[in-house]
Amino acid sequence: MKKLLLSLAFSLVIFNLFAQKNGSITGILADSANHKVTLNYSTVSVYKVGDSVLTTYKLSDDKGLFKINGLATGIKYRLVVTAWQYGTLRKEVELTVANPTVNLGTLYLSTKANDLNEVVISAERPPVIVRKDTIEFNAESFKTLPSAVVEDLLKKLPGVSIAPDGSIQVNGKSVSKILVDGKEFFGGDQQIATKNLPANIIDKVQVVDDKQAKRRDPDLTAAEIPQVINLKLKKAIKKGAFGKLYAGGGPRDLYQAGGLMNFFRDTTQVSVLAYGNNINQPGFNPNDVQRIGGFNRSGINSMMMTYGGYFEFNGISFGGSYNGIQTSSGGGFNFNTLTKKGIKINTQYFFGRSDNLLEKLSNTNQTLGADRLITNANENTSSLILKHNIGGKLDWQIDSLTQLTIEPAIVLSSNNSVSKVSSGNTNANNQLINTLENLNDRNSSTNKYQLRADLSKDFKKAGRSFNMGTDISANPNPIVNYNRSNSIFYLTPSTLEIDQLRDNTIDNFRAYIYANYTEPISKNVNFKADVSGNIINNENALSTFYRNPANQLYDIVIPNLSQTVKQAGFKTNTNISLRYKITKDLYIQPGLVHNYILLNNSFTNAADINQRYNFTWPTFQLKYKIFSFNYSARFTEPNVSYLQPVADNTNAFYIRNGNPNLLPARTQNLSMNMYKYDPKSLVNYSLYGYGNFTKNGIVNSISINNGVQTVNPINMSGIYNFQGGANISKDFRKNKTSLKVGLGFWANFDHTPVIVNNIQSDANVFNIGPNGSVRLNLNDKVEINQSYSINLNRSKYNDSFYTNISYNTHQSTSELIIRYPKKLVFETSYSLTINDQKIAGYNNNIKFWNAALTYLFMKNDRAQLKFSVNDILQSNVRRNIQITGNSVIDTQTNNLGRYGMLTLTYNIQNFGQKVGGRQTFFNF
Repeated sequence: MKKLLLSLAFSLVIFNLFAQKNGSITGILADSANHKVTLNYSTVSVYKVGDSVLTTYKLSDDKGLFKINGLATGIKYRLVVTAWQYGTLRKEVELTVANPTVNLGTLYLSTKANDLNEVVISAERPPVIVRKDTIEFNAESFKTLPSAVVEDLLKKLPGVSIAPDGSIQVNGKSVSKILVDGKEFFGGDQQIATKNLPANIIDKVQVVDDKQAKRRDPDLTAAEIPQVINLKLKKAIKKGAFGKLYAGGGPRDLYQAGGLMNFFRDTTQVSVLAYGNNINQPGFNPNDVQRIGGFNRSGINSMMMTYGGYFEFNGISFGGSYNGIQTSSGGGFNFNTLTKKGIKINTQYFFGRSDNLLEKLSNTNQTLGADRLITNANENTSSLILKHNIGGKLDWQIDSLTQLTIEPAIVLSSNNSVSKVSSGNTNANNQLINTLENLNDRNSSTNKYQLRADLSKDFKKAGRSFNMGTDISANPNPIVNYNRSNSIFYLTPSTLEIDQLRDNTIDNFRAYIYANYTEPISKNVNFKADVSGNIINNENALSTFYRNPANQLYDIVIPNLSQTVKQAGFKTNTNISLRYKITKDLYIQPGLVHNYILLNNSFTNAADINQRYNFTWPTFQLKYKIFSFNYSARFTEPNVSYLQPVADNTNAFYIRNGNPNLLPARTQNLSMNMYKYDPKSLVNYSLYGYGNFTKNGIVNSISINNGVQTVNPINMSGIYNFQGGANISKDFRKNKTSLKVGLGFWANFDHTPVIVNNIQSDANVFNIGPNGSVRLNLNDKVEINQSYSINLNRSKYNDSFYTNISYNTHQSTSELIIRYPKKLVFETSYSLTINDQKIAGYNNNIKFWNAALTYLFMKNDRAQLKFSVNDILQSNVRRNIQITGNSVIDTQTNNLGRYGMLTLTYNIQNFGQKVGGRQTFFNF
């Protein structure tokens, strides 16, 4: 908290620095022919007379008004006013001590006679030009360091923000792809250009709406349409190669090594990578993998990231683990080309391997009236994971209005793990109820074969569009689990031994077909129809065997633990709606959705269960300026794993049953969003909220007997959830100093029935999290980042059998970067997590302190020698706490702990030179 207060106080001082009053120039921009037409979002550039270096600039607001503060008195300035489709206006203004504020009144601009014949004075190129659907930044107006890359340039552009994971937003809208000279650069991956292309080869940065996203979802509001960044290169920059090689070592035989290279020539790109380490780190950071791997260009893409740095793309792990200790390695390639007929072809292959060792302590505290069930478990798991990913993508722009995309993918994954768990249950009187020693030897595969195709067609009639496609996938997932356990019960003395093999094969097949059509009925009314069908064919085959004492083989079938469930059928979804444009800023879209489900559930040892449901419900959308509201509903069938009428007893103290009589769930969804970015004041704020109401949702009914929990899934209604939040941030900029201050708030509320020993209660779980952050950049020499958040967690029950639960978690993160003296970079980060759950053996105050010193050398700082120390305070652990039902689950896991590492990195950048021969590794 002290750090936060100091940071806020420091921020106020900086704010006061930025807010100091100097000279100012104000005015209004308007059309010379029609004085009532104001020129909105036009650029007013300010230069000192006789100087070609840009002093500052501003954009006019939505009423044509501009105000430029922070100007020095006693200086004569030259104003250059530019607006799309209008001629350039130049005007000289002098600010004096006696008259520091000048109001120019209304300035009138005339339309251009011929854009093609315009003469541009290079010294007066405006830093920003706003056209009807394009924002264009002049790269020369935003100075960067000699070694800067495109990301450094983007960070200096107004309205552009880059998150720690490398994702980009422009005026609050997410960036979907990066283009170079209007073409996909390495498949349009967001960061392949931003992290590698030097900033000094960029002439212009253009930002436009993603027309493809708008075509595929016509209901996107202006605030929801993703953006596309197009980097216009300087002349003769058309070829090159870039990449990096690194290797490092430390005590305890710790190491890391890797390399990645990219080669591009005109319309062809090739990327390769390989890595290996035993320090719990990904072989590359996510930005590197997106740049090198080119995942956005090579078929079906998915992304998963955790707070600790672990991530997966397309289901492939590139190493790294938030919990435990890991040794990982991997490699692969990506190829991307554009044929003469305009067909984009992409292929990729990646392989990943990880060996993991996880040590976990968990404490589960359940409230049961005057009693409690407290479970303490000590788990030790070692696993070997192997993954292969083969993907491709064909993107064909058949004509200017028609586009075809085909994406095949294959994922082959195996996980061999051995887990040993020692656990015990105690009651409120601290009496030991039972203990368990459990060994699970599990071999599983998670495979996926998938084909996606999409055909989009626009028409010459504005507003008319058609889109259709399919997504076919097969997932054969065999699981072989050898399970041995020994349970001892103390209150009622007895023992239980289990030695069994569970052979479980899960095969899921899905063929999804969809189409949507939009037709303008009149100027203010559009008709839209969305139709989709889903063919389902799933199987869950389970066979359980005891070990035969005679031959030590698992060949004695256990009938009551063996069953095959097949689920076959189809479901359809039809949604029709009419969009009414009431005013320029307001429209409503009422509609109807119809769901149809036909399923046949067959069992080897039970009667078939057929399910047929029709469901019709209204839908509604409202959008007004920056505000949008949506209401919809859907039917969801239960997963086939819930239908398996066989107990899962791999944990003898937590037995999970299936229920073949489960019904589909009906869920109603509400959402609202409001977003605003003010380019004049550099203020960004948003407000969002989501809610859902579920009928026939799946709830676990738990019975506890002698410390053993048996779980039965049942259908229940009265389930609802609300979540929402608000964020506001403001940028302050003066000369080469920038400050960003942000405040946020999020909240979540869950209302779910809880049933234990046939005692039912409503569980109301609240999670509230205010947060704040400050980022200060002093001329790229010093960067200070500070964030703080507190999570307040509460649960309340309407039956006295359950006791209300509460706990708080504080998190603070501090970061300091110093790039001084030249060629040296010092960076350090400190994070603190405090939790008021006090459990013996658990660390309540987890402190992580990392630091590093980097020396830059060679031309353009291509080589870097970095000495880093991880976890200086030797915390060694991670901790996570959550409320589930009537329980608080507190988990603590091991981590690698303190270590030092010396790493040498060499960055390869070869642009504008001949590709081939001695210049690169590949010749094509």
